Amino acid sequence: MTLWEGAAPDADQPNFPAYARELLAHAGIAYRSTAGRAGLTPGGITLLTTSVTADEAGVLSAWVAGGGCLLVTADLGPLARLAGVVPGEAVSTAQVTVRDCAFWSQVPGRALRAIGGRALAPVDGAEALATWADGSAAITVRHHGAGAVVTFGVDVLKSVVRIQQGYPVDTDGAPAADGTAPIDDGILKAEDGAALDLDADRQMPAGQPALAADFRHAYPPPSAVPMFDQPHADWWRSLLLQALWWAAQEGGSVVPWLGYWPAGVAAIAHMSHDSDGNKPEDGLAALAAFAEADVAVTWCQVYPGGYGREIYEQITAAGHEHALHYNAMDDADLATWGWPQLRAQYAWAQAVTGREDIVSNKNHYTRWEGWDEFYTWCERLGIEIDESRGPSKQGNVGFPFGTAHVSFPLAAPGAETDFRDVLNLPLHTQDLAWAGHVAARDVILDAVQAQHGVAHFLFHGPHLNGKPLTRAACIEVAAEARRRGMPWWTSERINAWERTRRGVRVEISRGGDDWLLSVSTDVPVEGAAILLPTDVRVSGPAHSVAEVTRHGRAFAELAVDLPAGTSTWTLTR
Repeated sequence: MTLWEGAAPDADQPNFPAYARELLAHAGIAYRSTAGRAGLTPGGITLLTTSVTADEAGVLSAWVAGGGCLLVTADLGPLARLAGVVPGEAVSTAQVTVRDCAFWSQVPGRALRAIGGRALAPVDGAEALATWADGSAAITVRHHGAGAVVTFGVDVLKSVVRIQQGYPVDTDGAPAADGTAPIDDGILKAEDGAALDLDADRQMPAGQPALAADFRHAYPPPSAVPMFDQPHADWWRSLLLQALWWAAQEGGSVVPWLGYWPAGVAAIAHMSHDSDGNKPEDGLAALAAFAEADVAVTWCQVYPGGYGREIYEQITAAGHEHALHYNAMDDADLATWGWPQLRAQYAWAQAVTGREDIVSNKNHYTRWEGWDEFYTWCERLGIEIDESRGPSKQGNVGFPFGTAHVSFPLAAPGAETDFRDVLNLPLHTQDLAWAGHVAARDVILDAVQAQHGVAHFLFHGPHLNGKPLTRAACIEVAAEARRRGMPWWTSERINAWERTRRGVRVEISRGGDDWLLSVSTDVPVEGAAILLPTDVRVSGPAHSVAEVTRHGRAFAELAVDLPAGTSTWTLTR
């Protein structure tokens, strides 16, 4: 596969097209990068994320006619004729309905939010695969000669980034009109920059009665409320991958990819705990609840105060991860927003927990300012994974940032790099039966399983101690995730796994009538899952093969324990 990319199109905006690299890296799909025609492989697949000249459009037209499959996420320009569309008006933000048709292996149950794009009018045999709210085409496919062109009128890469990372936070966000998400609370937090629409992009959990007209936000919630039930960014990611697999099938090629989790695991769960208040009785109650739930949690320690050495030692002995809960709520000295304050609180957490290499953080109250500056502080400290981006209000639970996947954030315009070296681990709800209605639980688990991500449930010691329903909900969600086959991992384990799998390179080449699958890694990886078409036979080093469904498509899952170095298998059709 080839990724045809160019320079950042707008120096005043993040380099959204560069996010194709992150999307492919997370899927473990190997590619060759090119800035021109030299990288085109006859009969192969090319993802085009940049505009091209008229001469380059002519080269691409001939390449497609010869059997290539072109996926376009950039402005078409001179490629409009090849794509079989007439570009229309630009779209800043709108909903898109994906057609349930044979092209897709899995489609969302209702409209997705798109950030940026252009309306398309299909001509010359092009078919609409998705439509904007006004009925114009948002995604199209057209066959040309022996090949095909798939055009995303939706700015799919910008949509993924904006939904996951939002906009810079410098003022309160607007609350939901129905009173369920009063985010205009005078506290700057991640939700204040969210790109999803509180009125249009949420839905009541299935089976729950309509929201009362006189609903008032209170704890515990008086009823279920509309929630962000769909991981919109994950759906856009999935649709682009589905287009790639469709192209591979059309062209008879093989595009292996790397499972997100170990072989046999479709999705996982994560539980975190925030030590708000630092009362020893709350810490002991949380320890007891997590022991009964049989879950190792990421225990985020908040400044100031502390439990005392004995409880910190019990947390360590129980197998929980010590993490930082950075406090910028102006309720103590050093509890303000800034690099020196974060650095000081990190040192405090090291001192009280006895752990030197703290790799995880969650910001108290999901505090946030700016866009990516906080990630630069994390890089300087050695924090490798952050789980601050999530809901603080009942009506924001679910997927307010549209994702259940870990990812490396895109850097701000003018940065020295395109990406920040800090994984984002999304948060989905806090304290079931207190800060979040229990009806949200299965909606979250269902959506995470469908997208093969991680479901993140947060609990607080004071609620586990003083609120029996919340304690029961903690035990119940632990059991339910296990029943679904979702193991519970700490943030530290998720971070280590993701960074290790990013070091695995899966490549495919022809070997006569067969395909040669080469997998390289600098360190051993146990239980790696390599996803292949179901119509190939595998021979080579020790392995097992099982059919699995990922993103609605059947794959052959090649399960292997990878040694350091390169391992090679032969694939036969």
